[in-house]
Amino acid sequence: MNTTVFNVPSISCSTCSNKIQEGLKSVKGVEGVQVDLKSQTVKVDYDTNSVQPQDIRKAISSMGYEVLR
Repeated sequence: MNTTVFNVPSISCSTCSNKIQEGLKSVKGVEGVQVDLKSQTVKVDYDTNSVQPQDIRKAISSMGYEVLR
């Protein structure tokens, strides 16, 4: 299992946080998601056999959020 932290400066509220958490939990291979509103980061634990960081980045972007990494 790997962990990557993504910088998502467009996270501004708990609704954003919940949307990202729920959206990423539906991505195959994502094992855990922690969104930190204060630091505007998303920490994702994932199985590299099922998903790669670029896939997670695309999933966050598809929800309407900018990902800087």
